[in-house]
Amino acid sequence: MVIKSRVRNPKNTRVDRNFIAVAGKLFAVLEYFISEGARQQSISVQEMSKALPLARTTLHRILHTLEKLAYVERGEGKARYRLGPRFFELTEPAVHFRKLQSVAKSIMLELMIRYGETVNLGVIDEGQVDHIEVIQSPSALRIAAHPGDRNPVHSTALGKVIMAFLPEDEIDSIFRDYPMIRMTPKTITQRTNFLNHLALVREQGVAFDLGENIDGVTCVAAPVFDRQGRVVAGLSISGPTSRMEAKMSVLQEDVRKSGLAISRMLGNRT
Repeated sequence: MVIKSRVRNPKNTRVDRNFIAVAGKLFAVLEYFISEGARQQSISVQEMSKALPLARTTLHRILHTLEKLAYVERGEGKARYRLGPRFFELTEPAVHFRKLQSVAKSIMLELMIRYGETVNLGVIDEGQVDHIEVIQSPSALRIAAHPGDRNPVHSTALGKVIMAFLPEDEIDSIFRDYPMIRMTPKTITQRTNFLNHLALVREQGVAFDLGENIDGVTCVAAPVFDRQGRVVAGLSISGPTSRMEAKMSVLQEDVRKSGLAISRMLGNRT
């Protein structure tokens, strides 16, 4: 595979004074490794030199730099390289979220069709719930969450169901860095009460937001676990309380089973 345009002149970078040419060359080398599937096999400098429009000395300097930073490492032989551990540490979270979204989407769609309410997939990031996937209700009156929306952990079903299965030190860290702000009159704002609430969530296997984050909105969520048994996300259904109340008993069990199904697709067998 020969890579040309990204190195020579990506998007007219010759007239862009802010463009750092060496960065373009560095990423061209990394892209070549990725395109050649160089996680297991190594690639020779000679192969790279033929494929990339870089001077041999420039290529050697880039490889030396990437090796020092652990983004590549030496393969079999003196002049062979493969992607290194730092590269996979850097990209693993993005790959993980993409897999999680891909696995969960069909199950989320089934739930939305069955109940006609918004279905959410969220993770905890920097002490808040981050919605990474949302399938909105088709109803004119709906809870219109969007991917990228962030909410407090203590007032949301997604946040509570993930928090309930986190290690104690991670829970303590979130409590220490993020205050329990009162979102509505129903929000739990006392740490002791919240910890007791999390114990109930663990026992039931689902968490509820009964107007605790937004007045008039009800939400039920279940945890999602990875292959190692760690909680990695929460799956929830949310809607106006006026519609949700009548179907809560059947809905909470369906959400719990759906969270379990996603977990099993991620390799969890507990």
